[in-house]
Amino acid sequence: MNNKRNRQSIAGGAACLLLTIGSPSILAQEVKQALENNAAPEEETLEIIEVSGVRASLENALNVKRSAPSIVDAISATDIDALPALDLGEALQAIPGVQLNSDQEGRQSSISLRGLGSGFVKTTAFGQSFATPSAASNINAVGEPNPFAAFEASVFDGVTVVKSPTADLQAGGVAGVVDQKLQQALSKKDGTFTVSAGGRYEELTGEIDPSLKFSGVKHLIEDKLAVAFKLAASGQTFRRDTFDIIDYVPVDAGRATNIDEYREYWGIPDDAEVRVPMRGRNVSEFSDGDRVSMSGNIEYRLTDDFKIGAHLLYSERDLDDGTKETTSFETGFNRSNSARDNYDALVTLDMDTAPFAYDRLADEADAGQIYGVSNINFTDGTFQNENRKTTFNEKSQGIMLYADYVADEWIFDGVITHSEAENNFENVGINFVHSQDWRNKFNYTPAGGSAISVPSVPTGFNGTINTGQGNLSNVVVSGSLETPYVYDNLIWSQPITTSSGLTSVDDANQGRRLSFNINGRVRDLSREMSSVEFGGQRFTDFGFGDGLKVDAIKFGGRFSRESLESIDQRQGPAGIDTAQISGAFLTDQVLSNVQNDYFNGNMPGTFDHTNGWVTIDNAAAIAALQTGIVTDLNDLVTGRSYVSVYPGLERNRTGFWDTQNNTSGLPTNLGYNFDAEQDILAMYVSTEFSGELGSVFYSGNLGVRYEETSNTFNGFETQVDAQGRNGVAVLKEFEDDYSHTLPMMNIAFELTDDVILRGAFYEGLVRPNLLAQRPTAALRANADTVTLDLPTATVRPYDATNYDVSLEWYNREGSAISIGYFRKDISNLFDEQEGYCPEDGSNEIVNALVGDIERIDIGGSEFSCQQVEPFVDEDGNLVNREVVIRTPINTDDEIKVEGFELAIQQKLDFLPYPWNGFGGVFNYTKLRQSGSEVELDRVSPESYNIIGYWENNGVSIRIAYNWRDDLQLQGANSFLGTNSRTREAMGRLDLVTSYALTKKAKVFFRGYNLTDEVGKEYLGFDERAVSRITYTGRIYELSLNYKF
Repeated sequence: MNNKRNRQSIAGGAACLLLTIGSPSILAQEVKQALENNAAPEEETLEIIEVSGVRASLENALNVKRSAPSIVDAISATDIDALPALDLGEALQAIPGVQLNSDQEGRQSSISLRGLGSGFVKTTAFGQSFATPSAASNINAVGEPNPFAAFEASVFDGVTVVKSPTADLQAGGVAGVVDQKLQQALSKKDGTFTVSAGGRYEELTGEIDPSLKFSGVKHLIEDKLAVAFKLAASGQTFRRDTFDIIDYVPVDAGRATNIDEYREYWGIPDDAEVRVPMRGRNVSEFSDGDRVSMSGNIEYRLTDDFKIGAHLLYSERDLDDGTKETTSFETGFNRSNSARDNYDALVTLDMDTAPFAYDRLADEADAGQIYGVSNINFTDGTFQNENRKTTFNEKSQGIMLYADYVADEWIFDGVITHSEAENNFENVGINFVHSQDWRNKFNYTPAGGSAISVPSVPTGFNGTINTGQGNLSNVVVSGSLETPYVYDNLIWSQPITTSSGLTSVDDANQGRRLSFNINGRVRDLSREMSSVEFGGQRFTDFGFGDGLKVDAIKFGGRFSRESLESIDQRQGPAGIDTAQISGAFLTDQVLSNVQNDYFNGNMPGTFDHTNGWVTIDNAAAIAALQTGIVTDLNDLVTGRSYVSVYPGLERNRTGFWDTQNNTSGLPTNLGYNFDAEQDILAMYVSTEFSGELGSVFYSGNLGVRYEETSNTFNGFETQVDAQGRNGVAVLKEFEDDYSHTLPMMNIAFELTDDVILRGAFYEGLVRPNLLAQRPTAALRANADTVTLDLPTATVRPYDATNYDVSLEWYNREGSAISIGYFRKDISNLFDEQEGYCPEDGSNEIVNALVGDIERIDIGGSEFSCQQVEPFVDEDGNLVNREVVIRTPINTDDEIKVEGFELAIQQKLDFLPYPWNGFGGVFNYTKLRQSGSEVELDRVSPESYNIIGYWENNGVSIRIAYNWRDDLQLQGANSFLGTNSRTREAMGRLDLVTSYALTKKAKVFFRGYNLTDEVGKEYLGFDERAVSRITYTGRIYELSLNYKF
């Protein structure tokens, strides 16, 4: 907490300022100015502004911001490549209100903006929607987050963040629109070519990644035909170390040897619950590959009034070599059911370690507290070694054809686009789990044999888990086996299609249970986006005197079609030859052994390769396990007498067979295999106006946008018999459509020559993520309950009403201070309808899959939904089964997000040398959420960004510090846990310096994460309840730029 207060004081005491760099040039304004000035080709040449250096880039952007028709911020073309940023997402942190999220697998990079998550941000290129290689994992309910890490930042010609849109911009960005600018060749200086070469050193991996950049502009015919390109490529080596506790489990006399003594000693109340860490897990995530991005442009001016052009954009990030090495020392306790613990597992609480309250057992203020104990010893726990081969490929490519025509007072423009993207993810997890059954005896069936009853033998794995309450130097995790396990020549259970695991209770291991698992999935997502857009503008000169003038009327339309195909396959061990399983799979050559130490040596108390950390040799294991694997579908075994091998089951590209549901027999994750098509027809009209109120000049725009959306889905509806068996996948089509009318207005008052007051009102929407809209129903059943999941594709977009106001003071040339307030009222939220029971037969899906249902009163206002026709169970009993219908709906709940933004940018060039080289930027954002209990994920209530620079005589030094407050993380999965958790406030210091060797050559040095930050996540309200600690280390980069 002290660190948090110290960092906040840094913000409060900083005398630095905002980097709010420029809004995009809008074609209409440029052409209008050209008409008014009777612009000739020579004058167009004079309009080319080439800036260099930090000061010039910031000043140029500030001038653009000042003249923008709405509230915007941006990063210039020259600055985007000079910032200390590993990708485009990191570069966007220079914008007020932007928060970076880069904790997901493979150094992903998404942003939150103005208090809203990445799904609320609309990302475009050249003002157009572009197919992006969004991942199919960690699906957002709304929007389509852009994976900024998939692109090299330098291929863009700057980025503009539009915070209050105009009617001609596409809907979908309630938080804002991030427009990635593309260079236009005729507007660039002729004969400019640059090349950059360098290398980046990552401290954890100890490896150097090369980087290359090329760019050029050539006017083939002066003022008529020109081409431009930008190409960038870099190695993409990455490692993240993680220490996981994830869950704390309650202990009582049955789990802890000294719980009564500990409670009495520390005075823990009777209504409180004591919990201990479930595990201590070391994880090293590693990926290796490359990233290549390119943008190209050609423009041809047919006449002085007519110009055509084409943009090409391509990017691919291929991380084709990746692993997630995991070894876990566990208490042997089951997270949710103590009856399923290792039969002999026990813990002893350290009497010298004080407990701490970190949560309550219920939401009520007087509910009993939950106490954590951070230091325990365990006996007969669980020991797990795992490695997950993790690779993915992100690819995006497309073309944009555009034309601009000027005729007298008219402007017409049009754009035709087509783009394609894919995200191909592959994960193969292989592990050994040394554990004990929860029963004293259990049934075990060896391959080819009959079921036998065997005793449950303790693991003999004993050790210590001390979380250090988040202090790295105090973390201790150790453990050892009384008798080591062997892995060769064991008898295993039969590999089957309905399970991911095999079991051995071989005499070679004293009858102890050993599990071997093959899991993971193939998750592919492909998209295509095509659109055509037309716009017109008529400049006018009519109004009501000086009080109000209509300067222009704009109108236009757009049609787009997005197609999506989702493939999801989960593999298992079916068909493998168990004789291939051996101890040769295990190796102590973990990453922290062959590369630099775990947490770079900052966590010395946990186990390493010398005392327990071993991993799976993925390449050797996969090759061995696929030697002799069954190749004929008919030779597979399901393991269930009532489940047949599904006819469409296949070996996915990992080389392993897909799994089946152990009741229905349908392929696992079948519901996520579907395709979708979304058509959007949009039309808009707006007017630009200006006038004077007394001595105050004002200008603005008022418009309305109308959008019609049509969705078509094709997916598999899962149907089962009365017992939930004999599943059938039926291809179904689902269609839905809706429309929205969105008014919007922007206005700016020039209170003085240096002070501008802006205001904005607009309505917006965020469509549901197509991937989250499962188009078909899924039916499951057992002897007591019938469960029906209705399609999620029925939900409609979030609606939002937005208000903005900002005050900007341009106190000196190239300097400004601005403060803004915004509010977003978001409605039409998603939820599940409780107690849905359409007994009137109004739901056709329920009628077809479940049959007649009825409400049965069970006392008070409670009722049960039941099938009318009784079910005959295996004993011949008639059962009126309960019916549970999961029904996604839009609710009347509302979230209100409001915030303040402070932006300061100052240069000190009025001072004598050397002080005239100093300048700085300070951005601060304060957010507040109210309304619905649905808490927005991955958003910090406070964040700030400080940039300081010195630039003179060819030397440039810039430091950037980005800080964000605590943020909430939703439960993720079985690996990261399903509990919500809090990530502690943290900041990062980056550096970029350059020195001009000559007028054409410049050397750059960059340092990332110089503060060597450690990410910490905790449960409840106390930071000592550590859930997860992450570390990536420092990164250094050296490059040489040469301009021809």
